[in-house]
Amino acid sequence: MSLSQWLSIATLAGMMSLFIWGRYRYDVTAVISLLSAMLVGIVKPEDAFSGFSDDIVIIVGSALVMSAAVQRSGVVETVLGFMSARVQRVRSQLLVLTASVVSAKTSPHFRKR
Repeated sequence: MSLSQWLSIATLAGMMSLFIWGRYRYDVTAVISLLSAMLVGIVKPEDAFSGFSDDIVIIVGSALVMSAAVQRSGVVETVLGFMSARVQRVRSQLLVLTASVVSAKTSPHFRKR
């Protein structure tokens, strides 16, 4: 194996170690990994941030912001509290879970265009 392959494996191993350790947030770990890959020469500096121009980055970022807003609003806990008081049997819970997934999948907002 070449030196760049060994450096790539070492960078990935270091990144996975930081993820498992959990001391740093995932975004900080990703930036540390990107900067270390640039430092050792695996990634060219002009290519380092070119991935941020892709539409999927905006979509994922928006989804993370929306999920954090829903979490902080307390809506999920309120709905779960309401449902857990009324749906206590396993069969009823499975019915509610299945119905919610099916309704989300058949919604016109989730259909392919």
